[in-house]
Amino acid sequence: MIELVRYFGILFMNPKISRERLKDFTESHIARLAANNPGGIFTTILTDITNAYTNFFGDLSSELTNLAVQEGKTIAMNESRLALEKNLSDNEKLIAFTYRNNLAVYEEFYPLGLKEYYDCDLPTLESISTRYLNVLNSHAADFTAVFIAEYTTLQGTFVTNRTAQTTAKSNVDSERSDLSSSRTAVAQQLTKNLLTISLQYLGDETKADVYFDQSILNAAFKESERKVDSNIDPGVTQNVFDNITKPELLLKGNNNGTTELYIGFKASPDEACTAADTIAQPGALGSTTAGALGYSSVKKYLNITNPAGITGSYVIEKI
Repeated sequence: MIELVRYFGILFMNPKISRERLKDFTESHIARLAANNPGGIFTTILTDITNAYTNFFGDLSSELTNLAVQEGKTIAMNESRLALEKNLSDNEKLIAFTYRNNLAVYEEFYPLGLKEYYDCDLPTLESISTRYLNVLNSHAADFTAVFIAEYTTLQGTFVTNRTAQTTAKSNVDSERSDLSSSRTAVAQQLTKNLLTISLQYLGDETKADVYFDQSILNAAFKESERKVDSNIDPGVTQNVFDNITKPELLLKGNNNGTTELYIGFKASPDEACTAADTIAQPGALGSTTAGALGYSSVKKYLNITNPAGITGSYVIEKI
């Protein structure tokens, strides 16, 4: 059967073609097109794909740079959090002794004990460490200036590093959004080039290898049989694997973005996942079996859905 609709779609948008593979494929095509442009008949599409590639590569480089910055800011933030927690722990002994006969004041500092500071998430720690600073300042007469200054400095450093980390994450999200747009532009132009060239040489299939390197695409899809590394736009569902046959197969992954994603096995490759499936929070997802993600004889397609309003990013592989 000839499916005519495929000729109206945008090729090269498949998430199983990694960004690096798409970059290599586009570079190869540009070089081949420049070397095989008889009478300048392809100059327009050569210029268009070169411009699209330049934008895409620029966004890809910016994302990698911002990821490196984000990693550095995260390390600094984690170190400052540990230093703040140690200070809170050290302070607790003196504060407990100072208010040994006044439990109410002690509980202003530690209403839920030290555990509250250790177990909370980052936004909460920022809030309750500021609360602690306000309480400390309100009882400044009971402590030395050095004691107060040490906590003030450590808490200020944590807040500063936390703000820097949040800003870095925002920059990464912005670049991923730009990268999504520039990748789409490359895929569209590559499709236009393929159709334009094939129309010029209608019936001459040998020209395919003159202008495109099929081996790069073959390598991309072979690689994707075990590992998929992709960005995912807001509201989009992608099929990750369609070749899993055993519920005991182990999978591992990482949510590289800043928003949660939904993942699970579905009956079709375009069926969206929901909050009723597995919710993948940002960070390492660990390992689990296909069965735990809902694999069955009916649900064989591992899909992932981005329910948020910003571009996400993930890596999932078989182990």
